[in-house]
Amino acid sequence: MVTAVATLAIAAVTLLGPLEHSLRNAEKVTLSKELNAGTVRAFAALPLDLVESDVVARTELRRRVTALQRRTGASVYVLAAPVAGSTAVHSLLPAIDDGDTFGDVIQAYRTRRTVRSFGQLDGTEVAREAIPFTARDHRRYVLAVRKPIGEIPGAVHAVSRAFLYAALAGLALSLILGIPLSARLVRRLRRLRETALKLTDAVAGVEVPVDRVHDEVGDLSRALATMQDRLGSQEQARREFVSTASHELRTPLASLEGMLELLRDDLKDDHPDLQDARALVERAHAQARRLGRLAADLLDLSRIDAHVQLRSEPVELSELSRAVLAEFELGTERNALVSTLRDADTAVWALGDPSAVAQILRILLDNAVRVGPPGSEIAVTLGREPAIALSVSDQGPGVPEDEREVIFERFHRGSNTAGQAGFGLGLAIGRELAQRMGGELVLEDRIGPGATFTLRLPAAPAPEQDPLAVA
Repeated sequence: MVTAVATLAIAAVTLLGPLEHSLRNAEKVTLSKELNAGTVRAFAALPLDLVESDVVARTELRRRVTALQRRTGASVYVLAAPVAGSTAVHSLLPAIDDGDTFGDVIQAYRTRRTVRSFGQLDGTEVAREAIPFTARDHRRYVLAVRKPIGEIPGAVHAVSRAFLYAALAGLALSLILGIPLSARLVRRLRRLRETALKLTDAVAGVEVPVDRVHDEVGDLSRALATMQDRLGSQEQARREFVSTASHELRTPLASLEGMLELLRDDLKDDHPDLQDARALVERAHAQARRLGRLAADLLDLSRIDAHVQLRSEPVELSELSRAVLAEFELGTERNALVSTLRDADTAVWALGDPSAVAQILRILLDNAVRVGPPGSEIAVTLGREPAIALSVSDQGPGVPEDEREVIFERFHRGSNTAGQAGFGLGLAIGRELAQRMGGELVLEDRIGPGATFTLRLPAAPAPEQDPLAVA
């Protein structure tokens, strides 16, 4: 309403105020166009010096004055020059109106220029024009025209009255339509506010009202519903993460605590069973390594969720693969496994983060070592076509068809783990790291036992300097 009233007020000031002035100027311009140069030349060509003595000349002058009056709707006078030192003028035709002082005519005589102005004549406003010219007898005359413009104030009044009625009707319509619409809008915004306040207390169980209207409030409502769904999903994931992580921590901690208690009891004996103590220490060491791996995986997940920036630079995969395979020599020898690197004759360069690529390879090799049967082979294969690829193949139990994608989810462990179950985090970390480097980590289709995981990365040109060794 304030906007509507302000708009109408500005329109009234900017339109109605100059309207009368514009109409007056338009009437003056129209009169000037009707009194063109041809009209003045026609009067100048008459024998004006014979008008008073010659009937024919007077009749011709009267005819032309009458024709001009009909065409313009104005009073027309042909005035002779006043006597020197006098302000009185002499009209050749017709008789002068006593109410007209003809001040503009005197000015036109003196300046020899057309004078256009407005004035009052018998209480009626008129547009005046005085055009000086020289006749055949070389005497100066003035063609004086007086056109009433009394209809202009009436027109302005009519327009102002119509504008006022239209403004009142518009304001009434704004009230009739605006109050229900604003009330409905306020109710919708109030519901959204109440929902937003509830979301600050609890994400789950809060239902965001569905708003089907296609406007800004509807868009805000749908955006809030989408946000609530995502917050609910994140809250559910957080709870599952806390539950799974606490379980994974509790199990090795409980085992470690039990084994340390048994070891303490053995050492309290005067004749401790050293063989049993060594076995307990070995098992406790295994549980400690398991806790260390879990802590490292959780730290990696926190870095991924924090969107820590990865580097993007050329990585030589052959040298990197040899360095990582060397880290697993002890594990492969202990499990009687054979690890091989099948690389190309030349260096294979990919674009990525060297530490992230090495971490993905460690995850794949760790899984292969844990599930590979004794005497089997673990193969790391490098390829260039159709893209830069690093594959790790094992001869373990493989991955069931219904688990091909879910094994890449967090805390999801495959069913065929050969009794070497992990925490279900490695492949999830590997895939997210691969995607953040612009690549992908996939499980290849394979006929026969075992599984093949492939890391694909963008190709990179070989740098001029030698690659740095990966620690």
